[in-house]
Amino acid sequence: MAARLPSGERKIEAAKKAVAEVLAALPDADVVALRVYGHQSETARHDCQDAAVLVPFGPASQTRQAAAKALPGLAPRGYTPITFVLGLAAADFSALPAPSRRIVLVSDGKETCPGDPCALATALAKADANLVIHVIGFDVDAAARSQLQCIAQATGGSYFAAGNAADLAAALAKAAVADPSKPTATARTIALPRNDPGVLTLVGANLSGHAVSNATTGEHVATLSQTGSSVSLPPGIYAVTVGKAVWKSVAVKPGQTTTLRLARLGVQGALSAGHPIIDPETLEEVAVVSATTSSTALMPGRYQVGFGQTFWPVELEEGQQLTLNPGRASVPGAPIGGWAIVAANGAPVAVVSAVQSTAALPPGDYILETPAGKVPFSLKEGEKLELR
Repeated sequence: MAARLPSGERKIEAAKKAVAEVLAALPDADVVALRVYGHQSETARHDCQDAAVLVPFGPASQTRQAAAKALPGLAPRGYTPITFVLGLAAADFSALPAPSRRIVLVSDGKETCPGDPCALATALAKADANLVIHVIGFDVDAAARSQLQCIAQATGGSYFAAGNAADLAAALAKAAVADPSKPTATARTIALPRNDPGVLTLVGANLSGHAVSNATTGEHVATLSQTGSSVSLPPGIYAVTVGKAVWKSVAVKPGQTTTLRLARLGVQGALSAGHPIIDPETLEEVAVVSATTSSTALMPGRYQVGFGQTFWPVELEEGQQLTLNPGRASVPGAPIGGWAIVAANGAPVAVVSAVQSTAALPPGDYILETPAGKVPFSLKEGEKLELR
C-alpha cells in the first residue's frame, strides 16, 4: 500500500478514503469491525504476525466514528501475512452470533509469509458454512490476482479488481452488501466428494525442475520440468516452487486441468557478475541472470532487476518472455580511481574507471560526475553512448 497509483495518489490514502466512504453508507445497525495488517513492522523485520484490530465489532454508527480517528495514523510498513490475518478475522466472529459472516479482504499484493491463504480459506469454508470471504485486489500483479481469486472462490465469495481509487470505493461498496445466495446453517447444499483426480500442467518449466507440494500438509507430491510438465493429482490446493519463490494457492479440481504458464526474463549482454531479480514486496532475491545464465523462469508478477546500484522495474504476465536490453554508457577517459554515475535525483548508480569503462544501465536520465563538472546524459534502451 506504500506504492503510488498512476494518478500519483498513494494506495494507502485511496484505501482510507474508500473505507470511510463505505462505513458512511452502511446502515447504522450493521455490525462491523476493521482489522489491519502490515502496519507495525518494517519489511526488513519479516514480521509475519503484524496484524491488529483497529476498530472492534460494533454498530456501524460507532465504527465509522472510531475509524475516523484511527485511520489517519495508519501507514503501510511491512509484510503481507494474508493467511495469518484471515485466521484471526475468522476467529473474530466467535463471539458474534450473526446469521452470516463476511470478511472483505483488501490487498495490493500476494502472501509474503509462510502458509497458503487459499488452503486456509478452503478449511474455513468447510468449518463454517455461513462464512464468505470477498476479496479486492487493489492494483495487483498476475501472481497476486490468481491467489486472491482462489481465496474468494474457496468460500463462495466474489473477487473484485480495483485499478484506481474509484474502483476500490465501488468494489468495497459491493462487497459490503450481504450475499443473499450464501446458504444458512438450516438450508445448506453439500456437494458430494469426487475422487477423480485433476491435472496440473506447468508451461515454461526449467530443466532443473519445480517441486510441487500439498499446501495443507506440506508434503512433496511431484516435480515438474521440461521433460515432465504435467502430473495427475488429487483435488486440492498446491504450491509450486519457481527458483527461490513459491507459486501458492494453485487449485486442482476434479476432472479438470490447471495450467500455470511461467514467464521468462532475460538480460541481453548480461554481466558475469550477474543481475539480481528482486521481489519488491519482500525485498528478497528470487533469481539471478548472468553471462552464464542469461534468462530464467519466473512467476508472473512485478520485479526489480539489478544493474549495479540501480534497478529496472518490470511486470511479467503469464507466459510472457521478456529480454531487457540495457543501454551502455562508455567513458574511455575515466581514471583508475573512477568517476561516479548518479541518477537524476543524485542516487549513486555505477562507477566507471580505466579498469571498467562501460556501465550497463536501464533507460533513463543520468549524470556523470567528473572533476571538471557534472555531465548530464540520457540513455535509451539498447543504446551505446560514449562520453569523451
